[in-house]
Amino acid sequence: MTAPSQSTASPATLLIVDDQQSTRSLVKGLLGKEGYTILQAAHGAEGVALFESARPDVVLMDVMMPIMDGFEACRRIRTLDRNEGTPVIMLTGADDLEAVREAFDAGATDFVTKPINWPLLSQRIRYALRGGQLMREVRLNRVRQASAQRIALLAFWGWDPRTDEFEWSEGVDEQTACPIQQITNVDSLIDALVADDRERARRAFQIAATGDLRIDLEVRMPSAQGERVVRLIGEPGTEGRDLGKVFGAIQNLTDTRRTEALVDYLALHDELTGLGNRRLLTQAIVRSLEQLRGTGSGVLRVAWIDLTRFHRLNDALGQTVGDTLLVQLGQRLKSLVAGGLAARVGGDEFAVLLQAEDPDQATYHLEQLAEGLDQPIRILAEEVFLTSTIGVARYPEDAADAERLLALAQEAQRQARGLGRRMVHCGEFAGQAHRPALELETSLRHALDRDEFHLVFQPQMDLRSGRIVGVESLLRWNHPERGLISPVEFIPVLEESDLIVAVGEWVIQEACRQARRWEDAGLSLRVGINLSARQFHDPQLYMKVVSAVREQQVTPRNVELEITESLAMQDPTRAIELLSQFRDLGYKIAIDDFGIGYSSLEYLLRFPLDTIKIDRAFVMNIIESRADRAIVRAITAIAQTLGITTIAEGIETLRQCDFVEALGVTEIQGYLIGKPLLPDELEKLVKGFLRPGSRTPDP
Repeated sequence: MTAPSQSTASPATLLIVDDQQSTRSLVKGLLGKEGYTILQAAHGAEGVALFESARPDVVLMDVMMPIMDGFEACRRIRTLDRNEGTPVIMLTGADDLEAVREAFDAGATDFVTKPINWPLLSQRIRYALRGGQLMREVRLNRVRQASAQRIALLAFWGWDPRTDEFEWSEGVDEQTACPIQQITNVDSLIDALVADDRERARRAFQIAATGDLRIDLEVRMPSAQGERVVRLIGEPGTEGRDLGKVFGAIQNLTDTRRTEALVDYLALHDELTGLGNRRLLTQAIVRSLEQLRGTGSGVLRVAWIDLTRFHRLNDALGQTVGDTLLVQLGQRLKSLVAGGLAARVGGDEFAVLLQAEDPDQATYHLEQLAEGLDQPIRILAEEVFLTSTIGVARYPEDAADAERLLALAQEAQRQARGLGRRMVHCGEFAGQAHRPALELETSLRHALDRDEFHLVFQPQMDLRSGRIVGVESLLRWNHPERGLISPVEFIPVLEESDLIVAVGEWVIQEACRQARRWEDAGLSLRVGINLSARQFHDPQLYMKVVSAVREQQVTPRNVELEITESLAMQDPTRAIELLSQFRDLGYKIAIDDFGIGYSSLEYLLRFPLDTIKIDRAFVMNIIESRADRAIVRAITAIAQTLGITTIAEGIETLRQCDFVEALGVTEIQGYLIGKPLLPDELEKLVKGFLRPGSRTPDP
């Protein structure tokens, strides 16, 4: 016979407890040959002691023994076993039915009558071992399930629409921190909710009762611990007795929603001053522009403020005093722009949004702002004077886009600093600024035909393997007279014109062509392609991408389409549908600049994503900023739960790399790994790549 064992390295151990030496010897001789390790005990007390010390896999126990009989020994073994399910097989007389009953009452797994049928006993032991293993697996699964329920604050429910009766799993009140157990029907559930959520919940259950639709509700319930947020998910049973019933889970999301609210706040506010940051300011400008377009009246001003020589004050007075100055200045700005918005957009840079009925009122507000900034700040019983330069961009005169207004305001501030003036309006240098922009657009219209564009690729490293696994495609323009022109200068012009669609199509074709070349060279790299807003809304985008991939014969999994978070949220339903079509063909989907847009966790769960790219804004100060670390950790925790890759952008130092790796980030991109490179340079980097900080190549 083949020796039974728990594993190839550990044969099963059998404990024989019998007062007859002959029986023990036969067991050892016959079953020992089958590969069991045999332990022997002459009576029940000795058997219990051996069980406690050796923990055998199966126990063969005689009933009638001196000192301690088999029944008592079995009971004590069960106490020691603690529901592990170790099989105990009792040896009884052939006609002793009472002994069989008592054996099972004591916790026996099975019984074999004497005289022993050895082949039958061998099979019973094998069966008992399998049963014991299954019992341990069931117990382990139950422990895991209970642990998962506790961690996820999860419980289960069932509802029969025909009788309107609810059933709840054990511990539902403790898991949800709500008085759920007392809910017996839909009416009592509705009554237990916050008033604003009742009608929505009632409709959901009414609809579920009339068909096979799922229930997915997030509702609030008052409790002794304060208002709780719970999610109810349910779906109809499909067969047998379950047909017609609804089964689901209830989860306490209170802490999750509080954390999300905190993360949202931290993502949109400056940690030191409490002012909004650039992301919040941009959102506010977008909303104000929409409002002004809707009403057709009013003006908007964006002012960029730089504190002149603040770093000298900071060095002289110390960082603590410098931080206090920034906090007080932030509070002053809030009071000066009442009805508008103040934001900290850099270390010693601020920006404000002002809305007015007409240009004269806007000018008055700006004058008040400048005068207020000139007033001293009292700190350490002394008055400190801060000087500043201000640049102003106007809507509708200068631009009609939030980012463009901010860029023009910043450029105007630089002009003010260069001219030694306190404030400069964008309109004051419009002649010089807009003429080059017009010339730039004219040159761009010929650039594609003249083959002036090319792609560079920035590498992305997997933190676990230390290998370069992907690249991001980036567009570059080599002007015949001016040479390489910064993307910051020409990309906005492309996006504001209709050129971005044609250039974007060229980028898709060229990126796929390069991906195929790398495949032929034995480099299986994921190639990321950024999609602009105009491209994404192009009805022909799907066919353009599919055609490019097929034409170049590139493996779909090596093509990653990147869209920004704010772009995805412009029309979430369409975005989900289109991205799902791409993903069904095997393409990877990435969401870029994550955390600086407007998405909610609800949509994130619905988008067919493979990768989340964490914006460099959260990485830049991750070593010093607890808020940035909290945001990155929250993003990675969500991504890990959903099985999504995370890429931290803008990694420039080993310390930044160490921090994001400790926070759970999957991959990194940035100058620590490599700058954007031409294809040949990228190939050389990949082939000879050493993870930064390592001394020898990865095997």
